[in-house]
Amino acid sequence: MPCLGLVLSGGGARGAYQAGVLAAIAHVANKLNIRNPFQIYSGVSAGAINVCMLAGHSGDFVEGARNLVSLWSHITSDQVFYADLMALSRGGLQWMSELSLGGGKSETSLRSLLSTHPLNNFISDQCHFDQIEKKIKTGNLRAISVSALDYDSVSTVTFYQGAADILPWERGMHRSEKAVLTTEHVMASSAIPLLFPPIKIGERYFGDGCIRNQSPCGPAIYMGADSLIAIGVRRRQDTWYSYHHNLSTTVPTVSRVANVLMNAVMMDGFESDVNRLEQINQGFSSLTSGQRKKSTVRKIDYLWISPSVDFSEIAKEKGSELPRMIRYLLRGPGSMEESREMLSYLLFTPHYCKQLVDIGFSDGMKEKDRIEELIVTKAAKPHSVKHHANSRSVQ
Repeated sequence: MPCLGLVLSGGGARGAYQAGVLAAIAHVANKLNIRNPFQIYSGVSAGAINVCMLAGHSGDFVEGARNLVSLWSHITSDQVFYADLMALSRGGLQWMSELSLGGGKSETSLRSLLSTHPLNNFISDQCHFDQIEKKIKTGNLRAISVSALDYDSVSTVTFYQGAADILPWERGMHRSEKAVLTTEHVMASSAIPLLFPPIKIGERYFGDGCIRNQSPCGPAIYMGADSLIAIGVRRRQDTWYSYHHNLSTTVPTVSRVANVLMNAVMMDGFESDVNRLEQINQGFSSLTSGQRKKSTVRKIDYLWISPSVDFSEIAKEKGSELPRMIRYLLRGPGSMEESREMLSYLLFTPHYCKQLVDIGFSDGMKEKDRIEELIVTKAAKPHSVKHHANSRSVQ
């Protein structure tokens, strides 16, 4: 049976944009009287939060998308991390001590600048993970996955929960593990390196799923999706680019270097993945019918939606909304202008996130015809849709 998959990348507060796009998809689906257009969910980082909020919602996709918009539109930084003077001073002083004195015992060494206990509580309160298994058993959901980086093996691990016929996969430095998803899996996938602490699952520690994630579409296809709607959080032209208009002969500050590193580490991955899928589609289309039957790859129908604006530019203008101590720390190694990339990930404020939600809804509605085409094809004409790329063709 054909399956439409939803794939969400992520990056901190930028996840609000995805909520806006999902609201547009829900708007289109509701008009078509299709309440659950997706059978498979896959997410990393903030995208992991979003897919689990959708799958863990007691209602259908349309209701879940509306709930997601409400959550992102009202979120505050104190629901995500501690930013008070005592917490940040203690962390900053400990970090300085470890850097200057060579660190201490591993049990007491600092693991991150910020504490994310509030986010842990927020996810536990808002996401009802027991609903995931119920939806799988009733057939309203085939599978869901979240990915995180294993700090020990430096490989990407995709934790998935789904139908019994879904088999584990392993491709290079990317492997899967069947699991009953919990708050810890979502926290691990969204643990931005250095800023947020690594999360322990079993005997291993994990970090943000965006790190080294070169094939974000892979897990959804491995779990059975034969068409995809993928939502990123970076403009397609965003590379090292955005600093060209600020070229300077001065020595880069710590903030500027950190900005570049954050840009590189928190890669979206969709562009290279989509290019690979397009090459597969072109190659498959050139085969004869006989060759297609013997081929190990299949055509993939997809829609990739990405931001129409640069979120770091918006974040730069709204930096004053951050807690005072966070602003102080960011100004220390440089200017707020030079820290705009990190700002765009940390600005968990209603004004910033609501603006990203609105941009996401607008961008999503620009693709309403294509969204409708994918949803209607899957819901109304399953017999007419071809199978798409298998796991060997993606990584």
